[in-house]
Amino acid sequence: MKRNFAGIDPVMAFALSAIIVFPSFASSQTAPPMGGGYKDVIPIPVDDPNIKAIAGALFKPEGAGPFPGVVYMSGCAGLSPPPEMAMQKTVIDHFLAKGVAVLMVDPFTPRNEPEGICANLNGDTFLKYATRGGNDVAAALKVLKATPGVDPNRVFLQGYSWGAISSLFAMDPKTPSAHDAKVAGLIAYYPYCYDNIEFSTPTLVLIGDKDDWTPAKLCQAVKEKPNLEMVVFPGATHAFNVPFEKPMDYLGHHLEHDEEATQEAQKDADVFMDAHLK
Repeated sequence: MKRNFAGIDPVMAFALSAIIVFPSFASSQTAPPMGGGYKDVIPIPVDDPNIKAIAGALFKPEGAGPFPGVVYMSGCAGLSPPPEMAMQKTVIDHFLAKGVAVLMVDPFTPRNEPEGICANLNGDTFLKYATRGGNDVAAALKVLKATPGVDPNRVFLQGYSWGAISSLFAMDPKTPSAHDAKVAGLIAYYPYCYDNIEFSTPTLVLIGDKDDWTPAKLCQAVKEKPNLEMVVFPGATHAFNVPFEKPMDYLGHHLEHDEEATQEAQKDADVFMDAHLK
């Protein structure tokens, strides 16, 4: 199935000013393929009978550290759509400027799912893919925490759509992929707040009130649960911070870039992270 994402220049200057570091237990394995145009790829070993490792690209600020770190989990379409690639570069630049290391994760390309799993998601497959996603998050977290120069006590999860759901699944003590893994916090952009969701770690949900894919009302229904903060952006759709050139419909859902919501969400995420770095 071909994507109909609005096109922008896919060539991204990912060299930045970063230093790419390879944890010793990961560098001993052959790196799997990775989307998004990343070249310096590291393997992230996973507990999966079908594959040994998923792919990651690690960026660190200049200096010795120890630095806080973030595991970046993309939406269900993966890292390669050009608008998604543009957002990744913005996120990497922003975190490096703040002195934060970033581990970009690709769970799809190594599994021969180059266009992700969006078209395969439904009520029957949700639990299978969410469990797999939660396990992938935990595996990436292990790699990042073992990275020299990264402070394992100041590591965050940041996920978008499916990546946010996978991150929530990894931290939810009641899910099949729950892991005894401590993180400083979880930033979840437009997640699906599934039935009986629990938040075992400080969590910030950033979502639009016009989201017709992962409705904000599901998260608003659990807003009183412990460890949850939430910001709902008026008029914003799903994927509001992805820089689409023009509004579009994808798999029956409306997507539109909202620059005001994007900037406000980044400010909220920065305040949240700063508060939980102390």
